[in-house]
Amino acid sequence: MGIKPTKEQITAFLAAPSSGPIHMVNLLKFKAKTSSDTSGQASYNKYGENVLKMVQERGGKIVWHGKPMGVLIGDNDADAWDYIVIIEYPSRDAFIEMTSQPKYDEIHGDREQGLERTALIPTRPFDNVG
Repeated sequence: MGIKPTKEQITAFLAAPSSGPIHMVNLLKFKAKTSSDTSGQASYNKYGENVLKMVQERGGKIVWHGKPMGVLIGDNDADAWDYIVIIEYPSRDAFIEMTSQPKYDEIHGDREQGLERTALIPTRPFDNVG
């Protein structure tokens, strides 16, 4: 499992409808230690502090975050995550614009250093369930 999207994943994301808000579900498993001998969580937290400013500058926000209590249904190893955060962006384009900035490239190293594995799942909230 990668830390960056594949070409196919980017292509599918860019082909999806672009109007309206999106929620990015971040499933995170931290490394025990990074190459600089800090915890993976500390490295990711540094990234998180910096990227949250960028998210907020574009009208985004944290919708929910928390520590999983374990796996009730699923694969205990593959589905074991250390932290989950859901970020709302006003649009897909706001997310793309943010991740295309040189500043994002500067801080992304802390994300890569801190994560053992991750899943980033773009979702679109329902206006009406039915």
